[in-house]
Amino acid sequence: MKEKTPGGKPARQQIVYQQLRDAIESEAFEPGALLPTEDELCATYGVTRYSLREAVAQLERQGFVERRRRAGTRVLSRRSSRAFRHVAGSRRDLLQLAAGTTVAFSTPRKVLTDGKLARELGCDDLRSWWYLEGVRVDPSDRRPIGIVRIYIDADRAPVAPISDFGSRLVYEWVAETYGIHAAGATQEINAVALTAEDAAVFDEEPGAPALRILRRYFDADQRIFQISVNTQRSTDFIYSMRIDFDD
Repeated sequence: MKEKTPGGKPARQQIVYQQLRDAIESEAFEPGALLPTEDELCATYGVTRYSLREAVAQLERQGFVERRRRAGTRVLSRRSSRAFRHVAGSRRDLLQLAAGTTVAFSTPRKVLTDGKLARELGCDDLRSWWYLEGVRVDPSDRRPIGIVRIYIDADRAPVAPISDFGSRLVYEWVAETYGIHAAGATQEINAVALTAEDAAVFDEEPGAPALRILRRYFDADQRIFQISVNTQRSTDFIYSMRIDFDD
C-alpha cells in the first residue's frame, strides 16, 4: 500500500523513493557508487530538497544507501536489508527515528504511573499522563517496524492530544499546542523479551528478543514532559553512529 496525498495520488517523495529504488535494483547504480548530488537529483525528478531527502531517508532505513555528511550518498546494496536503520549523527538524526514512517495511534486516555510503571519510565509515582499507543509501519510495504507508546504530562496538557500527528514529531506538536518546548532528551536502548501482546503485532513468538528505546524529553527547567517507548524486533533495528575525532 502506497502512502497517498489527500487527493488520492502517491506522495511525491514516495514516487521518487520508488524511482530511485528501481534504479538501484536495476543496476543503474552499482554498490559502492555515489548517487548524483542533491541538486542533480532534484532536477532529474523535478522535486524539492525536502521530498528528495525524505525519499533518500527511506532508502537508507531499508539498507539500500548510506548518507555521509560532506561525502554524499553511497549505494550499499541492491536488496533491502529489511532492517530499520537509525542513523545518529546530529540532534535531528537522533530525534527523527519517526521520519518517513507512519503511526496510527489509539484514542488518547489518561493513566497514572503507579510504582511499577513509574520505575520503568523513570518518572514520579502517581503522576497523570495522556497515553497513546500505536504501531509504526514502513509506508512502502506496511510492514510493522515498531510499537510506539507515548506519555504526555497531563498536568501541563489541559486538553487531550490528537491521535494523528501526520509527519510531525510528537514533541514538536506538543510545543505548538501546549507551549512546552524541549530543551533536550535522554535515550536508553536495552534488550527485552516480547510480551504476548507485542509478539502478536510482529507475528513472533512471545519471549522473542527485542529492543526497547526509551526517550525522556525535558524542558529548560529539566522537567520531563513527554516519554516515548519504542519496541522493535532486534533483527529489524540497526543503530549506526559516526564519531569524528577532532584530534
